[in-house]
Amino acid sequence: MSLPIKFVLPGLLALAMVSVGCNQDRAIAVDHLNKGVQSYQAGESMTAIKELKLARDQDPTYAEPALFLGDIYYQRVNNLVEAEASYREAIKRDPENIDAYYKLGAVLFDKGDASQAVAAFQQVVQKDETHAKAWFRMGLSQAAIGSYPEAVESYMKSIRANPRMKIDKDDPGGAAYHALGDLYARFSFYDKSLAVYENGILNNQESSQLYAGRGMAEQSLKRPADAEKSLEKALEMDPQNVAATFNLAVAKHSLGQKDGAIKVLENFLNRASDPARRQAAQGLLQSLRTTDSEVAQQ
Repeated sequence: MSLPIKFVLPGLLALAMVSVGCNQDRAIAVDHLNKGVQSYQAGESMTAIKELKLARDQDPTYAEPALFLGDIYYQRVNNLVEAEASYREAIKRDPENIDAYYKLGAVLFDKGDASQAVAAFQQVVQKDETHAKAWFRMGLSQAAIGSYPEAVESYMKSIRANPRMKIDKDDPGGAAYHALGDLYARFSFYDKSLAVYENGILNNQESSQLYAGRGMAEQSLKRPADAEKSLEKALEMDPQNVAATFNLAVAKHSLGQKDGAIKVLENFLNRASDPARRQAAQGLLQSLRTTDSEVAQQ
């Protein structure tokens, strides 16, 4: 499970104020930093990188230029190698910078270095045990390397730290709940999965993903009527949720709603790309149509 991460560069006024009372190297570095931020905001990534490198090299004790360089390499240029190097440089200059460790962990996870990502996120939570996003991303990293009990604990700590955590301003919330519920379901602990999703919905009522997860847990617990309601709610909130569409068809089939299941399956096949689910949907659809044909011939 990989999630986008968004960072925001600080305002120019705030940066300009940093130079007050600083030495000459810092003042020059801040000037280049401001120019880099202006270029970034204007969409001129290469110019921004050039100015930020000048700022970084002008004052080797100043962590901010390296941190912002990492942001640009990560967000705009998609150069994970340079992003990692920049965040590591920021940490070298400011070992207590939680933000740098958090961003480094995100880059390492995206690079596929989940073990190193865990170590980076551990640095964050050791310095701030209430950092819900770091606990969540550490759980994702632990799950990626098969450390499932540790992942469960990290997801729980994320939820306890902030049950309404949002990854960014566009996130409806509930990511830690979904990750935990999905992990329980993966090992067939459907009752625990359902409890997690229900609690998650109480705290994040705008998350279609949580309603979909609840529906899948209910379906696995042989509660198709409840599953139908949850999955229809998920699709009402997000009509493009392909997995919820497939599972709704399964729920309707379990309830004996052939026409409804066929309609949902046809909708699913028009949009789905997952080969395994497409094959399952085509098989179920063929079975339903064959049954209808046999009834008509009698």
